Parts: sequence; C-alpha cells; structure tokens
Amino acid sequence: MAPAAQRRRAAHAARDSLNVLLIMCLLLKTCELKSANTSKPNILLIMADDLGIGDLGCYGNDTLRTPNIDRLAEEGVRLTQHLAAAPLCTPSRAAFLTGRHAFRSGMDATDGYRALMWNAGSGGLPQNETTFAKILQWQGYTTGLVGKWHQGVNCASRTDHCHHPLHHGFDYFYGMPFTLVNDCHPDRPPEVDAGLRARLWLYTQIMALGVLTIVAGKAGRLISVSWKLVFSVATLVLLFFTSWYASFGFVRRWNCILMRNHEVTEQPMDLERAASLVLEEAVSFIARNKHSPFLLFVSLLHVHIPLVTTERFLGKSQHGLYGDNVEEMDWLVGEILNAVEEHGLKNTTLTYFTSDHGGHLEARDGHVQLGGWNGIYRGGKGMAGWEGGIRVPGIFRWPGVLPAGRVVHEPTSLMDVFPTVVQLAGGQVPQDRVIDGRSLLPLLRGDAEHSAHEFLFHYCGQYLHAARWHEKDSGRLWKVHYTTPRFHPEGAGACHGRGVCPCSGAGVTHHDPPLLFDLSRDPSEARPLSPDAGPLYREAVARVGRAVWEHRGSGSPAPAQFSFHHVAWKPWLQPCCGAFPFCACSRDTDPGET
Repeated sequence: MAPAAQRRRAAHAARDSLNVLLIMCLLLKTCELKSANTSKPNILLIMADDLGIGDLGCYGNDTLRTPNIDRLAEEGVRLTQHLAAAPLCTPSRAAFLTGRHAFRSGMDATDGYRALMWNAGSGGLPQNETTFAKILQWQGYTTGLVGKWHQGVNCASRTDHCHHPLHHGFDYFYGMPFTLVNDCHPDRPPEVDAGLRARLWLYTQIMALGVLTIVAGKAGRLISVSWKLVFSVATLVLLFFTSWYASFGFVRRWNCILMRNHEVTEQPMDLERAASLVLEEAVSFIARNKHSPFLLFVSLLHVHIPLVTTERFLGKSQHGLYGDNVEEMDWLVGEILNAVEEHGLKNTTLTYFTSDHGGHLEARDGHVQLGGWNGIYRGGKGMAGWEGGIRVPGIFRWPGVLPAGRVVHEPTSLMDVFPTVVQLAGGQVPQDRVIDGRSLLPLLRGDAEHSAHEFLFHYCGQYLHAARWHEKDSGRLWKVHYTTPRFHPEGAGACHGRGVCPCSGAGVTHHDPPLLFDLSRDPSEARPLSPDAGPLYREAVARVGRAVWEHRGSGSPAPAQFSFHHVAWKPWLQPCCGAFPFCACSRDTDPGET
C-alpha cells in the first residue's frame, strides 16, 4: 500500500507542478503580449483638411470651441513649429505618406496643375513609392484608411487600381478617392478647373452664335452656302461642346463618390451623411482590430469647402459656417478618441493630430470668409514660403510613454511621421532612396534637446520658394525667401480671385538679394532684415544657399504625375457603379458587416 500511496502522491505532485508551469507559461505569454503591445503600439493618425493652425484653442484661439483636440494636447506633446512639406493637398499628403518631398515621386508640378483634378486621371502616387502603411503591414499591423485619399486611383484601366490605397499598404479603405470641392454641392459655384470651364463655355457660345448667324444669313439669302456645310459646322460645334461637357458637366457624379476598398458604394455621394459614415467606419475599424496592433489613418473631410455641416452644429459658433464646421470636426475627433478609450486602448495607442497645410484664405462667399485662420502667421494655402501656408498643428499623445503637457518649439515636418511610426513598429526606413523625414521619438520623449533638422526646404510646385536654418547653438531660426507670391489686390494677404496663389510666372516676385527673416524674433515675417545689416545677413544667406545647393543635388528625375496627360479626365478610367456613363448607386452597408 505504501508504494502505491507514494506513487499517487507523486502523480498528484507532478500534476500540480504541470499546473504551476502552465500558469507560469500563461502569465509569461501575457507579459510578453503586454510587452509587445507596449513596443508596438496601435497608431491612430488624424489629419484635418485645410485647417488653419490658429483655429484651435490649444494654439491660441479663444473664440472657437475645440475641447477634444485641446485635451489631446494637454495629455500629450504639442509641436509649435510643425511644417507641411507642400501647401496643397495632393503633394502634402504624398510627402506625409512617404517621408519624402513630393517632387521625388513626381507628385508636384512645374506649371499648370498642382493637384490631382479627377478620379479618372491616370496620375497618382507611383507604385514604386513605399508608404508607412506598407512597412507597418510588413510588420504585422492591420492597416486602414478612412476618409480622403487624393493620391489617384487607376493607371490604364478602370479596374487596375494602381494608385489605390490598397496598393499602397492599406488593408482597408473607406472614403473619398478624391477630395471635397464646391462641385460636390449642387448649390455651389464650380471649382474644378473653373477658369478653363468658363473659357470653354465662352468659346461654345461664340461658335454657336456664329452658326446661328450663318443660318440667319442663309435663310435671308444674304450669304450663299450649302445647308450641308451649315449642318457640318453645327455638328462640329455640338461635338466640341459634348467633348468638354462630358467631363466638366458631371463633376459631381465623377469626382464626388465614396468607395469601400475597390467598390464604389455611393455615386454621387450624399454630403449630408458623409461625416457620420466616416465616423462609423473609423469607430468600427477600431472595434474590429482592438486585439492586435493596428494603424488607422483617419483623413477627415473637414474643413474643406463646401463646409457641409450637420444641423446639430449649424449656427452654433461665433465664426459662421466655417466655425461651425471646425467645431463639428472637433466633435468627430472626440468620438474617435472615445472609441479608443472605451476599448481600453488609450495607453497602448499613439495618437497624432494635424492638418495637411494652412487655412484657405481665398475661400470666400462674397464678404464671408469660408477658409481658416492661420493665427499670427503670414499667408495661407497654396503659399509654400510664407508660414501661414505650411505651419500646421502637430499633437502626439501616448500616455505613460510621452510626457503630458510637453511643448516643443523645434522645427519638425509632416514627413517626420513616416520614420517615427516605422520605428515604433519595429521596421526599417527604405535604404534605396532619399528619406527627408527624421524620427521624432527622441524629441517627443525629451531625450533630445533639438530637432534632427538643421535645414528645411519649402516648395511651391517644383519651385523652391524658401528655406529655413535652425542655428542650434544660438537658438536663432533664419528663413530665406527666394520667391514670394504677388498678393491681389495689392496690400492684401492672399491672391483673391485666383483660387490660390501661383508658384511661378507673372504672379510671383523673385528676390535678389533674397528676403531674410529671423523667425525666432519675428514669427509673423513682418520685418525682413536689410542686406545692409552686415555680416549677419550675408552669413545667414550664404549658409542657407549652400544647404539649398546640396539639397537640390539630392534629387533625381521622376515621371510628372501632374502633366496634362495624367491629370486629364479619361472616361475609361472613371470609377463607376452601374452602367457607364449612367453611374449611380447608394449601396453602403453597416460598417460592422464588412
């Protein structure tokens, strides 16, 4: 009996030991999982559209209510000198996604078009570019984009989707492949190529008047031409009108659409419910992917014109329709942050908020301002040299890792987000190309005193308009302007009547000697230093000049994505639900069902 009892006791002891080992193993795995979640956080990137840096309470606005974004700043790190790489949507977002100046990927123009104009154009972010989403995808992240894309769709056929988000590292896409424009609203004046459209309409009217004159002359026997010739000329006029009206006359149907992955779900889109759909999709993505690391890029449609605002926020701000739209945007951000917190992800999520460039000063309805406020900074959207066009909000929150309430006054760039999130995900930035961004982690954590950027370069199209030098030893910040836009009317702070300021030609002034500002003492760029200031002026201009020369030598030619061939509307590339050209549908499903 004794040996049997001993054997039973030994067996029980062995089982107890196995149970202890199992529990320890589970605990260790749990610890490893928590460690993995800490080292590889969820990443939530939120980008507003056309938001001025002066529109937010945490950047000095005391008349607009932005409590959710302000809370994000209180709980995280706020950058005061955060800069877009370009002053317009498409090139700025290309630089943000790739960590590279837009000219390196051909996503900026020498003349003419400076942004993609059609869903059915063939231009877009080249397939050989590597976005941060693609690298995070390689690192095991689930990646999603909800909202605006504006980086192109197709190349050669309606279904190749060569520029589509799903071909650039995103596992899931819901939103606008294009961008909001006035044409999306049936009661607003045209915006897409409005000048060219007006000229084409004028030419059509002139030609139609000519045909009517010929008909009248023929009927009155004042001129002797055959009816066959009259009919031929009238047919040519009709063909001319049809050729351009087939695209421009249906901008809302061609450009203002919603897609889920590769499928068009709404054409044309219902502006009144677009914001709620974007919010539902963002919240649903977070819920679906809360158990593993994810990257979610929420690219808001706010606050781009036509400023579609729900009834709940209309008339509630002190700044008209634009103010209402800003306050609605803040509410949307708050709802997304609430979703993160409700799923217990706040401490394991790096959250970032910014805008793609400065506020649109030329956006007006009569005397009513429809664009943003850029605070004390001069200029706005479309102006790459002046601070108002490129200085944007930059807020990072990661509780327990980044210090709450920290404010950083060092020069940083939207392009820095690329290497920052790649580093957090455990990836490597590409070594086969120039990466202009620098990781922000040392600066955000407080491990570094200064930005990794000594120089930053500011482009308007492919033209370098200005450059800044951060003289780290002295703390001085110099800004050199080689080219500036000519404001209209003279003395105004924008190019009213032109949409946005031009980058070249008669609409700009070339400065020789260049303008020099000490931004550390004159952030509003109101008092240029005189060339007669002596060695100080000459040294700063010469030092920046050498940096510009070295920087320009780092570029290599890239196919121009904004050439007329790439930008023009092509019917065979048009995303369409239903039978082309009668594209129309509304087939959105519950985001949770996808």
